[in-house]
Amino acid sequence: MNQQIIKSAKAQAPSHLSIIWSSGKHTRVDIYEYLTSPGYERLKESKFFETVVVEEWGHGVEWSDGEIGIDADALYRIGKEQTGLAFPVTEFNTWMERNSLSLSTAAKALGITRRTIVYYHGGHKPIPIYIKLACIGWETLHMQHAA
Repeated sequence: MNQQIIKSAKAQAPSHLSIIWSSGKHTRVDIYEYLTSPGYERLKESKFFETVVVEEWGHGVEWSDGEIGIDADALYRIGKEQTGLAFPVTEFNTWMERNSLSLSTAAKALGITRRTIVYYHGGHKPIPIYIKLACIGWETLHMQHAA
């Protein structure tokens, strides 16, 4: 996946951003999870939230004081998850925990590299839907084998 570049961003109350990417695609992202995270409390103030701007090189967005920002890859991933085009990171990590899988054992279970698992586990890249299907399949076979 190439670095995502933001061309424009506009706040839409109470917690949405309307983003236009360098590819010309448009995404509406709900960043409510950030509004409830430590360090992002000021985003709950509508006047402050509306001050969103694109960072200098388009690698993220930031708010008026420059102290609060969200990188483009995170916004892209969240947008994909919210539209059902990616497997949510929280669900992937829950799958790993539920099955007591380390990064290495998850990679082996899914037949992908450990590095890719690290990217998915940390939310650095959108997780393709086929990975979700592979997780469901692995878990189903694993439970059948245990029975």
